[in-house]
Amino acid sequence: MLSTARSRLAIVHQPTFKLALTVMLWQASSGVFLLSLVQQYLPEQLGANAGFPGYALAFYASGRFLLQAPAGWLADWFGRRRTLILGVAVTLVSVVLMFQVQDATLFLTFSALYGAGSAAIWPSIMATVGDNHPPSERGRVLNMLNLSQLLGLGIGTMVGITLTDLISYQAAFAACLGFSSLALACAYRGSSTASVGAAAQTAPRPAGGLRRALLSPQVLLLAAIALLLSIGTTVQAPVVGEYSSEVLQTKLHVLGLMLLPPAAVAGFIAVRFGHLADRFGRQVPLIGGLAVAAGCYYALSLTTHPLVAVHLVVLAGLGYAISIPAWGAAALDATEIGGRGLMLGILATVQSLGGAVGQAVGGVTNAAWGPVAPFKLGAILLVLALVLTVMHLHQQRRHQQRGSAATGSADLKAAA
Repeated sequence: MLSTARSRLAIVHQPTFKLALTVMLWQASSGVFLLSLVQQYLPEQLGANAGFPGYALAFYASGRFLLQAPAGWLADWFGRRRTLILGVAVTLVSVVLMFQVQDATLFLTFSALYGAGSAAIWPSIMATVGDNHPPSERGRVLNMLNLSQLLGLGIGTMVGITLTDLISYQAAFAACLGFSSLALACAYRGSSTASVGAAAQTAPRPAGGLRRALLSPQVLLLAAIALLLSIGTTVQAPVVGEYSSEVLQTKLHVLGLMLLPPAAVAGFIAVRFGHLADRFGRQVPLIGGLAVAAGCYYALSLTTHPLVAVHLVVLAGLGYAISIPAWGAAALDATEIGGRGLMLGILATVQSLGGAVGQAVGGVTNAAWGPVAPFKLGAILLVLALVLTVMHLHQQRRHQQRGSAATGSADLKAAA
C-alpha cells in the first residue's frame, strides 16, 4: 500500500505534471481576463461602449499574432523554460497595469501587452513536449495539457464571473493576479529534464530546409486547418454574455454552475480516451472532434433552453478537446528538433491570426444579425476545417504509399 501511494504521489514531481499545472494556472488567469475583466469590467466600470469588449479581445489576439513566431525563435535560442517564464511574467505585469488605469483606451493597450506575453507560452510548451516525448506519446501528453487548459479556463471563468457578480471587480483583478503569480512560480520551479541536449534543442535548421518545410503540403494544410479552427472557435467569444442574457435569458454565473456536472463527465471521457491520436493517427480523431463541435455550434444557434445549451457547450468542448491534441501532435510530427520552436511559433501565429479575425468578425456579425449568428458561422468554418483534414489524411496516405513503393523497389533491386 505504501509503495502504491508513493507511486501516485511521484507524478506530482514529474516535469509533465508541472507543465500541466503551469498551463492550468495561466489559463485560469486568462479566463478571468477574457470573460470577466474584458466583457464586464471594461464596459461597466470604465464606461466603454458596447464594441470595446470586441476591440479588447482583438487587441489581445493581435498581440499574440505579432509575437508568436519571434517567441518560437526565442524558445530555440534562449531556451524553452526561460521563454515560458518571460511570457508569464509579461502577462502578470500587464494585469497590474490594467488594475491601475481608469481609461478604456489604455486598457486596450494593456490587452495587447497581455497577448504579447501569452505569445511566448504555447511555442515554449509545445516545443518542450516535442523535445521530451516520442511520437507515440505526444497525443496523450498534449491531451493532458489541453485538458489542463480547459480546466483552467473553466476555473478562471467561474471565479471571475462569480467574484464580479457577487463581490467586486477588484476581487476579480485579485484572482487574475493570483493565478498569474502562481503560474509564474510553477513555471520557475517546473524546470523539465530534457531528453535532448541544449545544443540539439537550439541547433538552427538551414534556411533552405526551413523554407521547404514551411511550404510543404503537410504544413500548409495544418496551417489552414488551424486558421479555420481558430476562427470557428473564437467567433462566439464577444457575444457570450449577450447570448446568455438575450437568448438564454440567464446570468453567466448560473450557466457556469449548470456546466459543472456535465463538464465533469466530459472531462472523464476526455481523460479516458486521451490516447486516440496516438492509436488511430492524427487525422481520424481530428475529423471526429470537428464534426461534433460543428454540430453543437449549429444546435446552439437554434435552442433557447439553458439546460440544453449547457450540454451542447460541454459536447462542443469535448469535440474541441479531441481535436486540439490531434492537431498539435500532427504539428509536432511535422517539425524537427533544430528550429522546432520557430516552426511551432509560425503555426501558432496562424492560430492567433484566426483568433484575432474570429473575435473581430464575431463582433461585426453580432452587430449585423444578433448573438445567434456567430454560432452558425462557427459551425460553417469548422465544417470547412473538417474538409481540409480529410484532404490532409488523403495526402498523408498517398505519401505513405509512395514511400512503401520506393522501399519495395529498393528491396527488389537489392535482391536482384
